[in-house]
Amino acid sequence: MTEHDLSPLSERVAPPVTLPSLTHPDVDAWRPVGDDDIERIVALEAAMAAVDHPEFAVPRDELTGDLGMSFVDRKRDSVVALDARGRAVAWGIVYHPPGRDTIVRTILGGGVHPELRRRGIGRVLLAWQRGRGEQQLAASDLRLPGWIMAFSDDRARGAGPLFESSGFSAARYFAGLRRDLGEPIDDVRAADGIRVEALQATRVAEVRVARNDAFRDHWGSQSRSEEEWRVFVSSAVFRMDLSVIAIDEASDRVVGFVLGEVNEDDWDGQGFSSAHIPLVGVVRGHRGRGVAKALLAAHLAAARAARLEYSTLEVDAANPTGAFALYERMGFRASATETGYTIVV
Repeated sequence: MTEHDLSPLSERVAPPVTLPSLTHPDVDAWRPVGDDDIERIVALEAAMAAVDHPEFAVPRDELTGDLGMSFVDRKRDSVVALDARGRAVAWGIVYHPPGRDTIVRTILGGGVHPELRRRGIGRVLLAWQRGRGEQQLAASDLRLPGWIMAFSDDRARGAGPLFESSGFSAARYFAGLRRDLGEPIDDVRAADGIRVEALQATRVAEVRVARNDAFRDHWGSQSRSEEEWRVFVSSAVFRMDLSVIAIDEASDRVVGFVLGEVNEDDWDGQGFSSAHIPLVGVVRGHRGRGVAKALLAAHLAAARAARLEYSTLEVDAANPTGAFALYERMGFRASATETGYTIVV
C-alpha cells in the first residue's frame, strides 16, 4: 500500500477522549514529570537497569535532554508514579519525534521498579501510554502508516508478554555486541578517494545529513532534526576523539561515520571499561567500498589507544546492509538481545 492509498491518520485512528485512569493501590500519586522528579527517575532507571540490563543505564543528561525537547509536552506526554515515601516506582514517556518521512512514530519509554513488578502497575502505565500515543497519531493529517513503538531487553522477562497482551506485536530483533580491544585490530583502508579521519566540530552538522541518508532504509528510522542532533552530540558521554568519519575526497562530503560514547557509570555493571558506538552508517551511494570496515577499524584503534577494554554496539539482526556479518568479521560477539514491538495503523 502506498502513501496515496491511505487516508489521513486523523481519519484512521480513533483516540480515547479521556486517557485510561492512572490508579493503583501501590501508587500514592501519579503526576507529569517535573524538574524535581529527574533525580527520582535517574534512581528508578538505575534500579531497572540493575535487573534488566546491568551493563548500561540511561545517563542523566540523556534523560534531561530527551525530556527537554521542544516537541515533548511533559504535562501531556509524561507521567511518574510515586509511593508514599515519595520514591518513583514507575514512569512513562510518550515521544512523538518530528521526523516523518515514511512513517509517523510515537515511541514509548519508561518502566516499573523491579520491587513492584507483577502487581499490575505496568499494565496501568502501558494503557495510559498507548492512549496518549493514539492521541498523538490522530493529531496528524499525514497519509502515512502510524506506529506506536516500544523496545525491551529480552532479560526483562515480563515486558514481552505485557506488550503482546496489550496489542503490540514483536516486529524486530536486535543484538548487543561487544569487541575485546585486546584482540588484534586489522589496519583497514577504504577504497581510493575515501579518506578516514577523526571527527571535528566543523563536521558535526554534516554527519547529521549523512546519518539521515544512511538510515533511510533502516527499520523504524526517520530523519533526525537539528534539535535532536544538537542534544545528542552535546551529551556528556559523547566522545569526539572516539568518533571517525569518511570523506569523499572528490566532493569533500561526509559519506560515512562511526560515532563513539563513553559512560563510566556503566563500567561496574559491565565488569570492564568500554566505549559505545551509538551510530554506524554509510550513505547509500558509497556502500560496498569498504568504508564501514575502515571506519570501525579506526574507531577500535582509537578506543584501544584510550586504554579502554571493549567497544560495544547494538545492531538490527535483519539490517539490510549486512551489518551484523560485518561486525562479526570485525571481532564483535553477541552479548544480549532486544525486541522492538509495534502497533501499526
